[in-house]
Amino acid sequence: MMKKSGYVAIIGKPNTGKSTLLNRILNVNISAVSKKAQTTRAAVLGIFNDENSQIIFYDTPGIIKSKNLMEEEMMKDIEKVIQSSDIIVYIHDNKNWKDERINFKVRKNLFEFVLLNKIDLLKQEEANEIIEELEKKYSLPVIPISAATGYNIDRFIEEIKSHLPHNVLFYPDDIVSEKPERFFVAEFIRQVVFETYGQEIPYSTGIIVDEFKEKVEGKDYIKVILLVERESQKRILIGENGRMIKKVGIESRKLIENFLEREVFLELLVKVSPNWKNKKNIVKKMWEQI
Repeated sequence: MMKKSGYVAIIGKPNTGKSTLLNRILNVNISAVSKKAQTTRAAVLGIFNDENSQIIFYDTPGIIKSKNLMEEEMMKDIEKVIQSSDIIVYIHDNKNWKDERINFKVRKNLFEFVLLNKIDLLKQEEANEIIEELEKKYSLPVIPISAATGYNIDRFIEEIKSHLPHNVLFYPDDIVSEKPERFFVAEFIRQVVFETYGQEIPYSTGIIVDEFKEKVEGKDYIKVILLVERESQKRILIGENGRMIKKVGIESRKLIENFLEREVFLELLVKVSPNWKNKKNIVKKMWEQI
């Protein structure tokens, strides 16, 4: 079966709404979202299907200057995504539009355009001025959208379709992602950690799905290790009498069960591993689950 189909990379700085946009397009939460920057640590593949197209979106980590091995892997992930995509979408929002142009080496004749997100937070005159500035900066078309409200998402999709070739389908038309279940378990727990704790803890916490046992009868068993760098962080993560980690477990389990559409027994263990972001064996293990 032939449809308009291809790969689209969504690229931008942290907290510009990339994950919210993907969740809005797919009408399902497959990408971790929080108000804090850098919630996404690995590119998330989401598949949009309608009667005449299949668009495979990559939600990528926010672009940063790498400070450790983990962040180096995150930025390499973006490079790989760009090289395998047919269309590149640069996303800015109402706050970071003045930042320098996002620059990556892309293949010749690759179609690119810019999104201005969070347009609902701007007055019309201000929005028009920002769009004009972005058009000058990139020499590319700019589409104003709101991932939060859904404004102009249909126009965004139609713009993508107009630049995709007719192809055979890359994926069955009834799935929204090819990521393994372990990946989504880690993403949902990461989202809850970002929503629950203060500034330092989310960025110091690594998540490893250590065991995932599906059962024909009864609840699936999932064991997850939360890595932190110091004992003081471990105490904060666990909380007095285990109150905080229990809250994380309850909220994470709700998200996981809603996504998997079955009950799970979720066990969370907190361990200290100083400087874990620069330990090859740990970073490798995290990347293997995605």
